[in-house]
Amino acid sequence: MKTKRIIMVIALLLLIAASVGGQNKVKVEPDQKYLLLSTMKTSTMQKELDEVAAQGFRIIVGAQGGSQSEMVLFLERVAKPPDTYKYKLLATTKTSTMEKELNASAAEGYRLLARAIMAKEGLLSNEVITILEQAPKSDKKYAYRLLATSRTSTLQKEVTEAEAEGYVLVGLVGRGENMVIMERESSGAR
Repeated sequence: MKTKRIIMVIALLLLIAASVGGQNKVKVEPDQKYLLLSTMKTSTMQKELDEVAAQGFRIIVGAQGGSQSEMVLFLERVAKPPDTYKYKLLATTKTSTMEKELNASAAEGYRLLARAIMAKEGLLSNEVITILEQAPKSDKKYAYRLLATSRTSTLQKEVTEAEAEGYVLVGLVGRGENMVIMERESSGAR
C-alpha cells in the first residue's frame, strides 16, 4: 500500500512538472526595456534566451543566483527584428570539452560574453556555464584557450605563454580550481 502511494505521489509530481514545463513562455510587455531571466535548468535558459532575443533583447549581465544552481540573466531591449542577437549556452564539467565547444561556436560567428560566465553546482559535480553571443551582421571570428589549475603559479605561467601567442584574458571562473578563458580574434570572416 505504501509503495502505491509513493508511486501515485511521484506520478502526480511528474504531471505537475509537465504542465508547468509547457507554460515556459516568457511574458514581455511591448514597451518593456529590461528583462530578468532566472532558472536552474540550462535547457530552459537556452529556450527562453532564443525567445526573447528574437524580440530584440540582448544580455547585459549574468550571474549565479541565490542558490548555487540558479542562473540569472538581465537583458535589455536594444534591437529590432530581424537584426537581433543570437545566443548559445554551453555547460560542461570538463575544461577540454568547454574549449572544444567554445571554438566550434566561435567558428560559427559566436563570441563569448565574459559578463555571463558562471559556475553552477550540480548533484555530482560543478559545471561551468558560458554564454556566447552572435551580433547581427558581424563577420568577426574568435578563438579560445582555456587554462585550468588549482596552482596559481602554473596558471600565471600558462597565461603568459598564451598571451605571447596573441590571446587576451577575458574570463575567470572558480569551481574548485581556477579556470581562465583567453580569446584572440582569428582571421577568416564568415
